[in-house]
Amino acid sequence: MLFFAACSYGQQGNTDSLLTGTWKGTSICQVRPSPCHDEIAVYHISKGPGPGVYRMVMNKLVNGVEEDMGESDYSFNPKDNTLFCYIEKYKVTVKLTIKGNTMEGTLHSGEKLYRIIKLSKE
Repeated sequence: MLFFAACSYGQQGNTDSLLTGTWKGTSICQVRPSPCHDEIAVYHISKGPGPGVYRMVMNKLVNGVEEDMGESDYSFNPKDNTLFCYIEKYKVTVKLTIKGNTMEGTLHSGEKLYRIIKLSKE
């Protein structure tokens, strides 16, 4: 599934060094049976096109090689250290909470929890 979306709160803060870089971990499917599979996730985060926006390139690791899963712009909320994006095309919501060098969150498809994501900064 390839996608691109833009979401924004509009507040930059001093979070660039906290967020930018490569994050790696797991993306575990919560809906079975389904086309969803557990994955080793590799997310590359860089500054986005506006204040408080970060570009995330989301890949999965297959046989040691990164495969493209999509790219989205996420908004950062400094009050609760979260990255958030709603992807209209697929009707999914992604919310990730950053705590130091770890990032944990969920992907919901509509009201249904679809994935639990746990990453560490490399």
